[in-house]
Amino acid sequence: MQFADIKLDQEKVAVQEAVQVPVQVIAITGGDGMSGKSSIAVNLAQALNMTGRRTLLLDADPGMTNIHVLLGLEPEFTLFDVLNGNKTLDEVLLDGPSGVQIIPAASGGRKHAGIGPWECAGLVRAFSDISSPVDTLIIDTASGTGDCTISLCRAAGEVVIVLCGDPESFSSAVTLIETLHQESGISRFRVLPSKVASASEASELFTMLLQRFSENHEVVLSCCGFIPQDENLGTAASMCCSVISAFPRSRSAMALKNLATRVMKWPRSGLPGGHLEFFVERLIQNENMDMEVRS
Repeated sequence: MQFADIKLDQEKVAVQEAVQVPVQVIAITGGDGMSGKSSIAVNLAQALNMTGRRTLLLDADPGMTNIHVLLGLEPEFTLFDVLNGNKTLDEVLLDGPSGVQIIPAASGGRKHAGIGPWECAGLVRAFSDISSPVDTLIIDTASGTGDCTISLCRAAGEVVIVLCGDPESFSSAVTLIETLHQESGISRFRVLPSKVASASEASELFTMLLQRFSENHEVVLSCCGFIPQDENLGTAASMCCSVISAFPRSRSAMALKNLATRVMKWPRSGLPGGHLEFFVERLIQNENMDMEVRS
């Protein structure tokens, strides 16, 4: 065998291994709408894309449609058009900061804005036909314990709970974790304290959460960093851009970049391939199981 043949075989193996790496699917969720999860989802997606991760951001919060508003984008078409079969996923994609591709949410005022079992079925072809390669899918879910949020979290490989110190927000996050565990069997959660003054405050907040689940040994909580209270976040939002773009050296921007570094070290889910349709198929399987149980 010639050296060139060996080299070609090695390259072939490398390509096969690259193809088999599954897409990392991360759901960003929270107990209420004041946690700042949409801003975190936007900036995390951008930070990952800046490292070379090809990142797709799905706005799955039809009640708020935060993502395109945060970035000052005006989508002509949305996820609603994909679910109705009027547009392909490629036709609704928006270009976000640093090359992030965004699927804008359907308007909350439209009748079928949510993602149910039939909508999930329509997404299989949509994700299968997407032309851009994707390494990571970030999902900005709706807040609370709605069916759409539960379904998306159950199908994701990682669930990140954005945790705030406000008593009502904290209580809502506890309820969300309990619901996801009891109804969906999710036992492992990444927790991200947000809007905290310091690392010690973030640690105290996470410890409080651990204490709420001290008697439930099936729920595993791990802290994945924290997002500090930073006026630059609000300023960036008023400028309709990400804080990483507007204030790259700010405390919040550095914290979000650190979060991206941690995310890159998380193990990938053992899905059967590197295509997004497997994520959607998982969604459909979950929905079908729910329909069988309820019928």
